[in-house]
Amino acid sequence: MAEIRVNSTGGVKLFDADDSHYAQIKAGTISSNTDVLELGSSAVVAGTKVDLNGQELILDADADTSITADTDDQIDVRIAGADDFQFTANTFTAQSGSSIVVPDGGLTFGSTAISSTAAELNILDGVTSTAAELNIVDGNTSATSTTIADADRVVLNDNGTMVQAAVTDLKTYIGGAFVSLGSASGTTDVANVVFDDVFSNTYTRYMMMVDYMLPATANVEMRYKWRKSDSSDQTGGYVYSGLAKRHGNTDNYSVQSGSATNAGVLTYNIQTGNGEHGVRALFDIYRPGTVDGNATMHYIVGRGTYRSYDDDSSQSTHFYVSSNNYNTTAFTGIKVYFSSGNVNSYKIRMYGVVT
Repeated sequence: MAEIRVNSTGGVKLFDADDSHYAQIKAGTISSNTDVLELGSSAVVAGTKVDLNGQELILDADADTSITADTDDQIDVRIAGADDFQFTANTFTAQSGSSIVVPDGGLTFGSTAISSTAAELNILDGVTSTAAELNIVDGNTSATSTTIADADRVVLNDNGTMVQAAVTDLKTYIGGAFVSLGSASGTTDVANVVFDDVFSNTYTRYMMMVDYMLPATANVEMRYKWRKSDSSDQTGGYVYSGLAKRHGNTDNYSVQSGSATNAGVLTYNIQTGNGEHGVRALFDIYRPGTVDGNATMHYIVGRGTYRSYDDDSSQSTHFYVSSNNYNTTAFTGIKVYFSSGNVNSYKIRMYGVVT
């Protein structure tokens, strides 16, 4: 039969029903009287610390929820048979597959309460912007040199919804926009200025802005040649005509034209010298990179000013010129140069015109 026995060493033995096994409660060295365990009022009260010595403390009836500290300085919380949470020095960790639920307004960082709701914080889900990208939105003043292309995007407020809009959409909406295709400039003598691979069927109209193009020698013509996809010059088939009026002389007009030449002529009898002379002009270029049917008329129409070789230094010449080339070739570029001598200095820009 089960019974309680006290042995001579101060231990209390609890025997099982058939008196074959017991569990013993032993008192160690005690220096004073103390209540270490109190039973009553449906509770067990420990009068001093309870040392589990790394053993598991089981909390529920089916023994699958517990607290254990079998690893030094670490507490593991097991719920329904799985280790869900872990405490280490100054750190609380939710294990893989577990989560921490915090009610709206229930989270504080330092002394600052987080007032954002879960829905507001979820807006950040999927955001991959870097700090540098976000700083651009914040309005910093740094800038990079960027060549705008059709594949580029801009951020646009689309009637209340922020979207990335293609540059081509803006071109369609605005119309008549200029798209930079390149520029060339220099102050050292060169034989010619070439723009290769700038024309295609993307645009039917282009604009060449000659801020200045100065000859190294006087009494020369400004000429051009179309360039082919193999970077060779088109020879033959040029037809041109031009009208020039020298300032200060109402009767002094110059009309010139030519055909079947190896180059197109844009200006006549240019003066040279000291950075104040040379050509300053705007040229419209039509359909250089397009062929319809068997051939296409490729046009250049220009207007501008230069100092004439035939006048003194106080006079200037205003000109208008038209040139074309009827050809079965779709041209991809253009070369400009002078009829003799080098180009002393120049600044030329090329644009595609969105129509």
